[in-house]
Amino acid sequence: MNSNRHLFILELVPMGPSSISTQQLQQQLIERGIVLSTRMLQRDLQSLYEQGCFGLEKDARSKPYGWSINAQWRGGNTKVMSSEMAEHYLLLEQLLPQSVPSDVKQSVHIKAEQALKRFNGHVPDWLSILPKSSLKVNIDNQLVEQIEHVIKHKRAVSAELYRVLYDEAHWLKFAELSFYNIVEQGGVLMAQFMVGTLHDKCYQMPVYRIRNVHILQKTRREPSAEQLKSLRSAINKGMSQETIELVIKVPTHSAVNQEFIELGELTDKQYIDDKNVLLTYQTIDTEQLTDELFKCAHWLEVIKPEKLRQRIVSKLKAATANYL
Repeated sequence: MNSNRHLFILELVPMGPSSISTQQLQQQLIERGIVLSTRMLQRDLQSLYEQGCFGLEKDARSKPYGWSINAQWRGGNTKVMSSEMAEHYLLLEQLLPQSVPSDVKQSVHIKAEQALKRFNGHVPDWLSILPKSSLKVNIDNQLVEQIEHVIKHKRAVSAELYRVLYDEAHWLKFAELSFYNIVEQGGVLMAQFMVGTLHDKCYQMPVYRIRNVHILQKTRREPSAEQLKSLRSAINKGMSQETIELVIKVPTHSAVNQEFIELGELTDKQYIDDKNVLLTYQTIDTEQLTDELFKCAHWLEVIKPEKLRQRIVSKLKAATANYL
């Protein structure tokens, strides 16, 4: 991949005020088993220089040009982190328990920030869609014990649930809930329950969105087999992910075209002109993908699929309305 080749190039470029010529760099790459034509190496260096996010500087006062890494670059004086190491640090930060000492957390956070720079500020897809570990949520163990107790003894409870209504979050009081199961889904502890005495649907909610549980002097409701099946169907539907063919238009020198940002499996690339390129991906349609595309909407255009394009358009209209 281009990104691996670029990594080798960047690791061989010295920190300023030292510099290296294209020919010297080409020879060092050959010694490490990487054979590039002079023209390809020049294009790679120019591309990395124009992206402006790796501290690469070009001394064009005389030929051959000298290449160096700015000594004040935000990446510091360390070598460019490999993509594998960067992924490890980002994953470690996601899985770090709350109980870890603050100095350890800070150390990992600093490394994770460096790792994020390696991916030009965008977390790799497989890490983006990775369910957050329940270890990162401050779970009330006493609350879990209460819920387990009422499940075991088949008792109803009153409680407050964290709900979002009309884009505003509230803790809502429910006079009667019937908890009947606790499951772990995607690393998050979920409580399954029924509401009141008449409502027939079953629900599930993260335990950390429940508080002020009080045990009632009455027997809980028991869900029927059909009601349990309905909940399982709803959960599976929510977890299903559709594979789509994503076509986007991006600037030729963008981080996406240089493969520093991956949106799926790249299947086609067509240059429209000197400034723009069409990229086609096989990818999964997720909220994370929509959010990433929306962040880049000022320079990236979604061409297909139409439903995803309209999703971005709707977000742009809503954002514009806030500033009118």
